[in-house]
Amino acid sequence: MSPASTLKRTCGADDPAYDALLAGREEATFFHTARWARIVAAAFPQIRDLSGVYTAGSRRFALPLFVWRRLGGLLTTTHSSFPFLYGGPIPATAENWEALCRGLQRARGSSLLLGNPFVDPPGALPRPPQTPAPAPPRAKRARAVSLEWDETHLLVLPESVDQYWSDLLTPRKRNDIRRLTKKGVRIERSREPGDVAAVYELYRRRMAAWDRPPGLVYPPAFYRAMLDAGEEDVRLYVARFEEHLIGGTFVCRWNGIVHYNAGYFDDAHRRLRPNVLIQERIIRDAISDGQRLYDMLPSAGLPNVVAFKESFGAVARPFPRWRKRGPGHRLLRGVRDRLRRGPAQRKAGE
Repeated sequence: MSPASTLKRTCGADDPAYDALLAGREEATFFHTARWARIVAAAFPQIRDLSGVYTAGSRRFALPLFVWRRLGGLLTTTHSSFPFLYGGPIPATAENWEALCRGLQRARGSSLLLGNPFVDPPGALPRPPQTPAPAPPRAKRARAVSLEWDETHLLVLPESVDQYWSDLLTPRKRNDIRRLTKKGVRIERSREPGDVAAVYELYRRRMAAWDRPPGLVYPPAFYRAMLDAGEEDVRLYVARFEEHLIGGTFVCRWNGIVHYNAGYFDDAHRRLRPNVLIQERIIRDAISDGQRLYDMLPSAGLPNVVAFKESFGAVARPFPRWRKRGPGHRLLRGVRDRLRRGPAQRKAGE
């Protein structure tokens, strides 16, 4: 069933027609594949998978699409993709994006569509508009789709590891990697359930340390499903020191693109910087296997995270996202704003 009357779903993502639309498209990512849809379905039973081939007028495209219902449907969000990764139509043409946005503008509830940073050739960075679009009239604002901008960091992978070390890594970073390696930290690939559980425990510790609880805590089944359903397209790299697991990172590899997916590390061993050594190993393996891009994902605007990614040679690349807030989310947002204002401010405003 289509999430909007102007979007028609002709078949699911397991149909050969879906793969045919992905084939040969450089902008298609692992998060567009039916395999990723199966991972989401296995890990998040509350999510409805509507991925498939869609038509909108004369347009036809492959589309990962997921619907998340909460509070008995009061909060309903249509995502492309889930959880909060790249999605959108393939082919990722401006016309297909426009057709998708028009369709979801008419859909009930909220929508969150993350754009695709791989549409243009590497180096030809898309630029955000210099002036914001005018706000829609108040009567139409409730159904408006707003345009926002985010950025990831991409590393165009050279032909050889030697070229990467000599041309992209700074002398300081090379010396840093050699020094940390001598301390006895080992980087390995693993598919052991015990290692997955240990990395997940590092994730839970990080979530517990946040000032405010996150809107979604990933279940253990998410990481197990990535390795089980992802097969060789998903890898877990772990860092060990004196037989202790001190960090781990999940990456997805498909269509020549390696995506950093999630990484967690033991704060007690921060001085050993296992994240540095894991990143170097991921990049080295990607080059050796003939991959073309390493995507380090958005940095949430954190300057230290940005600096870390750029120290490996990655370059910022903007991409758009489209958001529509439905009635339930607007109501919830108003309640939260009112509670934050406090009793005195509320009384003064009455």
